[in-house]
Amino acid sequence: MLRYLVCFDISDDTTRKETSDVLESYGIRVQRSVFEVVCKSRSEFRKLQLDLLSIIDQEADSVRFYPQCESCAAKAFDLGNFPDPFDREAIYFF
Repeated sequence: MLRYLVCFDISDDTTRKETSDVLESYGIRVQRSVFEVVCKSRSEFRKLQLDLLSIIDQEADSVRFYPQCESCAAKAFDLGNFPDPFDREAIYFF
């Protein structure tokens, strides 16, 4: 599995919503413009990139990926009461 912290800076509301929708299909939102995503393979990760490239304006928008190894992901923590971001059994309310 490939895990990434993905953050973006997009000013257009429609593009920002479409970007969020794509990222939510791969993971969970941890802040307004920050997602933790999991891809099962390199081809799925490439598809995610291509999906985002088809949405964003490459001249004006920014999407950044930070890889997370299994060890680093296991060490992540929150200050506050939040469920484990990779726990698929948890129920999330937005």
